[in-house]
Amino acid sequence: MLTVNTDVGHSLKREGIMRRSLPAPIVLAGVVAFCEFPTAAAQGNAPNRPSATRTSTRPSPKDRFVGTWKLVNTEQRNARGEVIPPASAAPGNPNRTGYIIYDPTGYMAVSIMPVGRTKYVGAQPTDDEAKAAITGYAAYFGTFSVNEAEGIVTHHLQGSLNPGMAPDQKRFFEFSGKRLSLKPPRASNGNQSRLTWERIPDLPNPTAEHRRFFGFFKLVSNERRNEKGELVLTNPGQRGYIIYTPAGFMMVHMVQPDRKPYSGAQPTPEEARQALRTYTNYFGPFYIHETDGYVVHDQVGTLNMGRNGPNPLQRFYQLSGTRLMLKPPATFTPDGHTVQGTITWEHVDGDRGTR
Repeated sequence: MLTVNTDVGHSLKREGIMRRSLPAPIVLAGVVAFCEFPTAAAQGNAPNRPSATRTSTRPSPKDRFVGTWKLVNTEQRNARGEVIPPASAAPGNPNRTGYIIYDPTGYMAVSIMPVGRTKYVGAQPTDDEAKAAITGYAAYFGTFSVNEAEGIVTHHLQGSLNPGMAPDQKRFFEFSGKRLSLKPPRASNGNQSRLTWERIPDLPNPTAEHRRFFGFFKLVSNERRNEKGELVLTNPGQRGYIIYTPAGFMMVHMVQPDRKPYSGAQPTPEEARQALRTYTNYFGPFYIHETDGYVVHDQVGTLNMGRNGPNPLQRFYQLSGTRLMLKPPATFTPDGHTVQGTITWEHVDGDRGTR
């Protein structure tokens, strides 16, 4: 059974985040709807995207959203206002952990995962395991815009675990202290879900090296080369982001091209397996070991149930200008050849592109 750290934002000692030492060698591993497959009635038309450039001293409406937020409550009510079980919950398990990130450049990302998921029995999921891995899990990324007058934030999707998810996801929002509530429009039967998030405090004293990591980095290339430097694997058309936040939290979303929507409201076993093969998502705190030149991604949640549970991933890094290169420890082929993976990312800066 997975033991998920469901209180990352409050249980981690902030000073320890910057000093924690973890065992080195770990190899490379392979979200806000209410975790449901959205109906047409739950979608909205997207307002125009705001510019990331500040032209006034008055704060932009989206500034209130900026930060790292932890899921603290989910509920669904029918047309009479009665609380009902969420239709998308994993059978017998309504509990979830999740995070949503809003960046000052106008980017956002979200991951929501059922608590207590179990690993696959074998190397690849069975039909039942693939369906279970998808059920109740939500993940997507993109940009966001805010209509303050109507109390609506719209998430403009660039990628999602559900390949048929509508590109503009409208959410009614409410702020109360450190909490943010998001609600999609009511479904045709009158049901409406409500997700409540709580802001995670930023690190009290981030180092200069930490600050170099903060923000959204867009995927540039993902490749593997042998000891001769020859290319042995690449992923053309793959897109996504890696995100490091001032709260000491990170998240990864990567999606392969040419994915097809599910044939029905729910994926078939083969469609579920295909979604798992073509989407990568994990999240958790991160720790920088500047002297040794590596960053650790301490997973508390992951789409890949074969690697489920706290699973720190070591990545050697190089930062040069706007680019970040991440390399896991080298692996070896059955015939003894060394293979080194390298993922290159570029820091983004809102509507102006990269900076």
